Amino acid sequence: MVVLLGVADFAARRVAEEQVAERVAAIKGVEGHAEVGIDSFPFLVGLLASGTVSDLSVAFDHVRTDRVRFATVAVDLEEVRVSRTELLSERRVVLQDVGRGTARAELTQEELSRLLDLPVTVERGRVRVRVAGQQLTATASVSDDVLRLTVAGARVPAITIPKLPLVPCLADLELVPGRVLLSCRLDQVPPDLVGRVAARL
Repeated sequence: MVVLLGVADFAARRVAEEQVAERVAAIKGVEGHAEVGIDSFPFLVGLLASGTVSDLSVAFDHVRTDRVRFATVAVDLEEVRVSRTELLSERRVVLQDVGRGTARAELTQEELSRLLDLPVTVERGRVRVRVAGQQLTATASVSDDVLRLTVAGARVPAITIPKLPLVPCLADLELVPGRVLLSCRLDQVPPDLVGRVAARL
């Protein structure tokens, strides 16, 4: 009996993940496959009792916009509230609210080099830019969806970050070897994830 319940719980979670993936696939301008993960056990008990899912994550790799290519675009949500009305009457997972979450987008140093037409090296905590044959240290910042690399004595163009699926804002920046991580904290479900899908649990 315990084994059967575990199998049923796993199957229901997989269907819920597929529903969210279907919703993501409907987002205009998104290409490629979304990896959707729900970390909540027991899944069905928590969903039926409180209408919540502990953790839900969605990630895209190699996201292209008109001008900028992102290595990864992802969102991680915690304490996600689901519509119990839709769940019980229609057997559909409809996201309503979230306790907290994080949205992020990753840019590689190769993409920065391409956008700026300058050799860029990203190290932990700092960026180096080669300008006129000199390797200079840049200060990286992001605000109002604009990424800036400020170099003393040199002018480096700013990079406007286009609107991204799942990422309603970009307010924080972290530098790790080879990549710039752009992120922001969420207190509501991203608009792209709100809505009904056809599949049922």
